[in-house]
Amino acid sequence: MGPVDGGCRPRPAGRRPRRTGHGAVKGRSDMAATPPATISLDVDDAIAHIVIDNTARANALNRSMLDTLAGHLDTVAQRTDVSVIVLSGAGPNFCAGLDISEIAERPTSRIEEEFVRVEETLARCPKPTIAAIRGHCVGGGTQLAVACDLRIASVAASFAITPAKLGLIYPTSSIDRLVRIIGPAATKRLIFTADAITAPMALHYGLITDIVDEQALDTTAHRIATTIATRAPTTIAAAKQMTDEAAVNGRVTDELHRRWQSAPNPDLGVGLAAFAARADPVFGTSTTELGKVFSTNASDIA
Repeated sequence: MGPVDGGCRPRPAGRRPRRTGHGAVKGRSDMAATPPATISLDVDDAIAHIVIDNTARANALNRSMLDTLAGHLDTVAQRTDVSVIVLSGAGPNFCAGLDISEIAERPTSRIEEEFVRVEETLARCPKPTIAAIRGHCVGGGTQLAVACDLRIASVAASFAITPAKLGLIYPTSSIDRLVRIIGPAATKRLIFTADAITAPMALHYGLITDIVDEQALDTTAHRIATTIATRAPTTIAAAKQMTDEAAVNGRVTDELHRRWQSAPNPDLGVGLAAFAARADPVFGTSTTELGKVFSTNASDIA
C-alpha cells in the first residue's frame, strides 16, 4: 500500500481517477447529480396534469414537495380553465409515500399533520380528480391515490400500506376513506400485513376503478379526463359532493339536495338547447353563443 497523503484514504490498486476537461479529476460529488425533486403542474385543454417527480427515490415526497402539491391543488381548484385533474408520477412509479429520512428526523405527529392536510385538500377538491398509477404506489402514495375520485392503474402496478412496518399509526381520516372504498376486512388485510398487492387484486378489492396495459395508461387517463371535461360541470360538481356525502353519512341529506336543486344551473339550458339542435353540448358557453355554434353546425348534423 502506498503512502497516504494528507490523511486521505489510499486509492485502491488498479482504480484510476476519472478525468474531465483540462485534466481535472472528477470526484464522486461531481458525478451525475441527482435531479431536484419537484411537483410540476401543466394545464392543457381543461385538464390539469400534476406530476410527482422524485424518480431517484421512487417519487417519495419530502416536505417541500408536499407544500408545492398543496399549492398546486389550491390553484387548480380556483382556475376556471381547469375541469379535471390528473395526478401521476414521473418515470416508472407513482409514489413511494413519505421520504423516510424526514420521518426519522422530525416528530411523527407533525409529519402526519402535514401529509393529511395535503391528502384532505386533494379529497375535497371540487373538481374531478384521477390518479394514473404505474409501478409502486406505497404508503402515502396510496393515501393520495385513494383521495382521488378515480384510480386508473397499469396491470403491473402494485399497492401497499406500510405503517405496520414502521410503527406508525395510520391517520384516522385515511382509515375512514379506505374503509368506505374497500370495506373493513380488506382495509385490515392491507394494514395488518403491510404486504404489496397486485393491480388485479386491487381491482378485486375495489381499490382502483380501471386496470389497463402499461402502454395504455396515459392515453386511457387522458381519454377519461377529456370525456369528463366535455360533460356538464354543474352536474359533475353536484354528483361529486352528493356521492361523497352519501359515502360518509350513508345518504344524501335533504339540505344538500335542496341546495343543488335551487342553485343556478346554466348547464341545463345548454344541454337542452344542444339536444334540440341535435348537436354536442358545449358547456361553459352562453345560450346565445351556443345558438351561433348550433346554427353553424346544423347542416352537418343529419
